[in-house]
Amino acid sequence: MKMKINVIRAGLLALAVMAAVRTANGQDMRSLVREFAQLRADMRILQEDQKVLLDRINVMAQENVAKDAQIAELQKMLTMQETRIQGIEKDLSMRLEQLRKALENEKISRHKDLESAVGSMAAEISKLDKVASNASAVANAASAAAARRQQPPPPAYAGSYKEVEVKRGDTLSLIAQAVGVPVSTLRQINNLKNDTIFVGQKLKIPVVQK
Repeated sequence: MKMKINVIRAGLLALAVMAAVRTANGQDMRSLVREFAQLRADMRILQEDQKVLLDRINVMAQENVAKDAQIAELQKMLTMQETRIQGIEKDLSMRLEQLRKALENEKISRHKDLESAVGSMAAEISKLDKVASNASAVANAASAAAARRQQPPPPAYAGSYKEVEVKRGDTLSLIAQAVGVPVSTLRQINNLKNDTIFVGQKLKIPVVQK
C-alpha cells in the first residue's frame, strides 16, 4: 500500500512536470487538469484504503493483545493446577506410606497375638491332658477298687478235710468249681506244683463252713 502511494506521488510529480512542459509548449491545460484531478481522486481512494487497512491492523493488534492476555492467564492457571496436582500426589504418597507402615505394624501385632494364643492353647491342652490322665488314673483306681469290693469274700474253712478220688475226665479246676474253693487252695493243700492230676489220685478237699 505504501509503495502504491509513493507511485501515485511520483505520478503526480511527473504530471506536474509534464504540465509545465506542455504549458511551455502551448498545449491545452484542461487535459492536464483532468488528469491531475483523477490522480488526486486515486490518491484519496488509496488513502482511505490505507486507513481501513490500518484500522484492521489495529483491531488485529488489539485482538492479539487480548489473546496474549488469555494465554498468559491460561498458563498461570495451568501452573497453579500443576502445583496443586504435585501437592495432591505428595499427600497421597505420604498417606500410602503411612498406610503401608500401619498394615505392617498390624501384621506384626497379629502375628504376636497369634503366637501368644497358640502358646496359651498349648498350655491349656497340656493341662487338659494332665487332668485327663489324672482322671483316667482315678477312674482306673476306682474301677479296681469297685472290682475288689464286688469280689465275694473267701469262704471260711472249718479246718477239716475230706478226700475225693480223681475220676476220668476230672480236672483240678472242675473239682475246685464243684466244691466251691479256689484252685490255688487245692494246690496248696495237696502240695501240687501245677494243675496236673491223674485218675485214681486222692485229693484233700476242705470242708466249707456255711
